[in-house]
Amino acid sequence: MSTSHSEFGPTTYNDEVVDSFADRVKGRVFLVTGPTPNGLGDAAARALARGHPAAILLVGRSPAKYAPVVDAIKVIDSNIVVRVYGIDFNSLASVRSGAQTILKENEENGIDVNINSAGVMGIGLRYTVDGIEEHFQTNHVGHFLLTNLLVPLLKKSAEPRVVNVSSGAYAAGSGDYSDYNFKNREYTWLGGYAQGKLANVHFSQSLAKRGIQSFSLHPGVILGTSLARDMPADQAETLVAASRERGMVFKELSQGASTALVAALDPKIAQQSGAVLEDCQIVANPAGAGVKKEGAAEELWKLSERLVGQEFAF
Repeated sequence: MSTSHSEFGPTTYNDEVVDSFADRVKGRVFLVTGPTPNGLGDAAARALARGHPAAILLVGRSPAKYAPVVDAIKVIDSNIVVRVYGIDFNSLASVRSGAQTILKENEENGIDVNINSAGVMGIGLRYTVDGIEEHFQTNHVGHFLLTNLLVPLLKKSAEPRVVNVSSGAYAAGSGDYSDYNFKNREYTWLGGYAQGKLANVHFSQSLAKRGIQSFSLHPGVILGTSLARDMPADQAETLVAASRERGMVFKELSQGASTALVAALDPKIAQQSGAVLEDCQIVANPAGAGVKKEGAAEELWKLSERLVGQEFAF
């Protein structure tokens, strides 16, 4: 028996979502960034395998680490084509090179759904080889470039969709990207992380305005992923304690990708492209002033084009 979207919530399992929308998975092509074992990308890919897609494309910095994910997909359905691409989102040259390979190898079938879930959190002030603050580049700018370069493949789909995995931290972002590199204001890791995560929301809004279905989402507080691997243990413990005090529902990894999968698969939300989801539902009034800041999404788009040195029109 299928479960309706309205019945989904904070405790919904990843597999439940895929089983409910199996017809939206079968025979389609999914790209997932950040498929590190025991992360959200891994959880999403394994769940999608249950729906028998034609192909799952795994994209991230460390292809050798993804072998367990590939094996798990093949155990579920050996007919699924699994391709792994090494792309370091902290290098725009790496993103361009990887995108060319993806374009060439997937020209025939295109891509139906792009789930951008790679990310970093809790790092000190560091700049990438491109001179961009690391949270901002890994969580947004690198994905902005990859997604736009892959638009020709998305256009081959009857109903392409881009899902940007954000975080509840977007509510702490101002929406002012003029000092994205923290040259004139004090840097905190939360400030850097919030800026990048709000950028995920604004990126989805901009894609929606340009005619490509896109959603951003807060996956929930999921314990045990590798996201906070760079964060000192005491800071991580403080964060968990603060989340508990706010009454947040803590999720297992088996529930951690459910909201991303609803964003990727549910046909009923198509008319709300650009929206934010949380606990498998559209958020009617997203928190924080940054989400609603007039013109912020377009300013971010123009800044992102300038940073990657390329304009995108489609």
